[in-house]
Amino acid sequence: MPIFLAKFIISLLALNVFSYAAINEKFKWERLKFEGRDAFVIMPKDHTKNQIPWVMYAPTLRGLPNERDEGWMIRHFLESGIAVAGIDIGESYGNPQGRKIYTNYHNFLVAEKGFDQKACLLARSRGGLMLYNWAAENPNRVKCIAGIYPVCDLRSYPGLNRAAPAYGMNADELEKSLKINNPVENLKPLADSKVPILHIHGNIDRVVPLKSNSGDVAKRYQKLGGKMQLIVPEGQGHNMWKGFFHCEELVNFVIAHATGKNVAGPEPELLWEGGAFTEGPAVGPDGSVLFSDVGADSIYKFSPEKNKVTTFREKSGRANGLIYDSQGNLIACEGANTGGGRRISITSKNGKVRTLAKEWQGKRFNSPNDLAIDSSGKNIYFTDPRYVGEEKREIEFEGIFLVRPDGTTDLATRDVKKPNGIIFSKDGQKVFVADHEVTKEGSRQLLSFNVTDEGKLNNKEILHDFGPSRGIDGMALGPRGNIYATAGSGKEAGIYVFEPGGNLLEVISLPGDPTNCTFGHGKNSSTLYVTAQSPKKDNEKQSYALYRLRLEK
Repeated sequence: MPIFLAKFIISLLALNVFSYAAINEKFKWERLKFEGRDAFVIMPKDHTKNQIPWVMYAPTLRGLPNERDEGWMIRHFLESGIAVAGIDIGESYGNPQGRKIYTNYHNFLVAEKGFDQKACLLARSRGGLMLYNWAAENPNRVKCIAGIYPVCDLRSYPGLNRAAPAYGMNADELEKSLKINNPVENLKPLADSKVPILHIHGNIDRVVPLKSNSGDVAKRYQKLGGKMQLIVPEGQGHNMWKGFFHCEELVNFVIAHATGKNVAGPEPELLWEGGAFTEGPAVGPDGSVLFSDVGADSIYKFSPEKNKVTTFREKSGRANGLIYDSQGNLIACEGANTGGGRRISITSKNGKVRTLAKEWQGKRFNSPNDLAIDSSGKNIYFTDPRYVGEEKREIEFEGIFLVRPDGTTDLATRDVKKPNGIIFSKDGQKVFVADHEVTKEGSRQLLSFNVTDEGKLNNKEILHDFGPSRGIDGMALGPRGNIYATAGSGKEAGIYVFEPGGNLLEVISLPGDPTNCTFGHGKNSSTLYVTAQSPKKDNEKQSYALYRLRLEK
C-alpha cells in the first residue's frame, strides 16, 4: 500500500470518519460516520478545485434532509456548483456540545474536502437552534443564513423544561443563560459581521410561532443594524407545504451569497430635490405623481413621461397627505402653521378647489395630516395631530376622523396619541395607523384597528413598537397586502416592510429620512414613489426630494 494512502486512512480513523455510498438516489450522497455520528456530503458535478461554496444543513436526523422534500433546493444548489453537507448532532437544541461537533465537522470539510471557510447555513425547524447558536460563536465562518420556519427561541420550542437536560441544567439555570444560549438574544455577533439572513415562515405556525421566532429575529436584527428578509406565506403553518421547499427567493439568496454574486436590493432613483419638506405622494389617473412641499406651501407634479417636475398648486394651504378618489378628484389634508387651511379640501379635475370638511362639532381641526379612502370609495379617514403651528387648538385630543360623502364628519377613534400615516388593509376590514410622537418618551408604534359597520375604529392592536427610534410617518399598501412604511433616521432610514400581522419583512435603505410613499398603478404597480431627504452633500444642508424605487413583483 502506498505510504501516502496509508497515512490518509490513518487520519480518517483518527477522526472517526467512515464513508459509504448511498444507493437508489438521484444525487451522489456520500454518507459518513464522523466522530461516531451520521453525516453526509453531496458534491456538485462541476465545482471549483478549492474553496468550494457549500451549504450546511440542519437538522440532519433520520430521513432529513431527503430528496422528496428538499430535492428541488438541493438540485439548484448543485447545478450552481454548491455542495451540501450536514451532521446529526441529535436533539442538542443548540447546546455547546453540538456546537463543538459542528466546528469539528466544519474544519474537516474545509481541510479534507476543500470547502470554503465560510458556509451558507440552511436551518429548517429545530435546526435553527443548532445553526444559529453555532453561527453566533463563529460569525467569521458564515456567509449567510437561510431558514424554513426555524426555531429561534428556546422558550417557544421545545420549552425550557424540555431543553434544559441537553444543556446539563435545570429550567431556571437555562433561563439565566439565555443571553448566550438562545438565538434571538445572541444576534449581535452576526449583525456586527454583516451576515445577511432570509427566512420563510408561515403566519399560522402553532408549533414554532412566527412572531416569537422569525418575527422576533427580524425585529431585533434590524435594531442591531443587520439585514434580514422575511417571507410570510399566508395561511401556512408548520407543515410540508411545497412552497416552503420550492421558494425561489430563498434558493436564489443562498446561491447569490455562496457564489459571491451581486445581491444588492432596489436602488432609490432620485427624481427631484430642493424641497423644504416633501410629503404625501399620490399617483393620478394619468400616472403622474403629485407630492406636497409643506415647507414651500406648494403641491408639485412629476411627469414620468417627461421626467419633469412642475408646480401643480401654489398656496396649497400647507397641504400634506394627498390621495385621488375614484372620480379622479384630488383630496388633500391641509395642515396648520402660516397659511395652513386646517381642512380637507377637494380639487376637481377642472382645478377648482373647495372645502370638504374643516371642523368637528363646530371645532376646527388641529392639522389634518394623512388620509385614506375606504373600500366603498366614498368615506375618507384622516389623522388630525398637531406637530407645528401656533394657531389656537379647538380640539383637545388628536384623533382619527371620518368624512362621509355628504361632508358630515364623525370621530372614528381617539384611542391613539398622535396619529400620522393611515392606510386600509387589502380586504378593507382593518386600518393601519402610525402613532408617532416626537418626544423622547413618546409613542412610536404601528397600530391596527377593526372597522365597524358604522365606520368607527375599535379593537386597537400594537403591531410593532419602534422604541426610541424614529417611528412611521407615512405608509402605502403593497400589491400583496404588505405595509410599506417610511421610518427611521440616519443609518436606520428606509422603507420598513411589514406583513399585515406586523412582522417586519425587510428594510429598504434610503439616503435620507423618509416622510411618505405610494405605489403606481397598472403596469407600474410595483413602482414605489417616496418623499424623503435628499442625499447628503459636503457642507450642504439636506433638502427634501422625490425618489422612485422599482420593486420586484
